[in-house]
Amino acid sequence: MWFMDFWNSLVVGQQVLFCVAVPATLLLVIMIITMLIGMGGGDADLDGDVDADGLDVDAADAGLSLFSSRGIIAMLSIMGWSGFVLLDPSIGLHWAIGTFISLVLGFITLFLVALAMRGISKLQSSGNLDISRAIGKVAQVYLTIPANGASAGKVNITIQERLSEISAITTADKPIATGSYVRVVSVSEGGVLVVEPIENK
Repeated sequence: MWFMDFWNSLVVGQQVLFCVAVPATLLLVIMIITMLIGMGGGDADLDGDVDADGLDVDAADAGLSLFSSRGIIAMLSIMGWSGFVLLDPSIGLHWAIGTFISLVLGFITLFLVALAMRGISKLQSSGNLDISRAIGKVAQVYLTIPANGASAGKVNITIQERLSEISAITTADKPIATGSYVRVVSVSEGGVLVVEPIENK
């Protein structure tokens, strides 16, 4: 089979990176398609979750979130394919140099995606979404919310008939894990939701 001939022609490093790059690229394509669908009339965001016009709604003061699913998948895709090419024996690079360059390119991609998402979040937060309408609503935790307001996590919540991903903190003594359900009790001046845990549905 042609694939087996292709596979056997690769060095071990290329085989590993090929296995990283292919699924990451497929996920990235799916994310882009769902984003385009969301921008065209649906509300799907880059994670495949539904969001306000395909964009994250993060508070401007939530900081730069490097390790989002978007960034990690983009990083793995770029790192995988660049390493796959650079480790080709015909290029003539030492495997360590090729691996290092691919890692650098991957982390640059991660940083650029984080910057882009932060910029989009700021634009969206100044748009027509009324965050105050979240008060009293139930949301589901997307990224774990640390205890005692130590830092922000994220929740998925429906506001104005749109499911949005918004930063949230809690005054509870225990962190609220991903997948848990919470109730919004207030909104901070920076647009971060203040939530309290409730029993899971």
